Amino acid sequence: MLHNAQGLHKLVKRGGKEVITVEIFKQTYDLMKANAGKLKWNTKEYINSVLAEAIERDRFLQTYAPNLSRVGYQDNILFIRDAKVGKTADIFLKDRVLYCGLCESKDCIHIHYAFALPEVAKMYLRKPR
Repeated sequence: MLHNAQGLHKLVKRGGKEVITVEIFKQTYDLMKANAGKLKWNTKEYINSVLAEAIERDRFLQTYAPNLSRVGYQDNILFIRDAKVGKTADIFLKDRVLYCGLCESKDCIHIHYAFALPEVAKMYLRKPR
């Protein structure tokens, strides 16, 4: 048994791999299952693949830009903390192009970092006002 803040999790072996069952919201599961079906994947394999890709992305970002971190997203503005300069960059769409308010640029380290975050997709999918 494994202990964590939420309680106990049972560790089992399936196909020679250690497996832990976790809870996810039904709405999230239904979306993941539908996406897996479109790709003709097994739902479990698809969810594990999505999680593995998220971990790889986070590791890459920690290596590529160790001084940057996502601190928030509000009103279609992404906030990225830059520990190197001790400031927070505000990233937003300007004429449907990402723009960094800190650097006053469309092409800087903050923009590059932002493109790896899911909030950028939300910005582009949101209808312009």
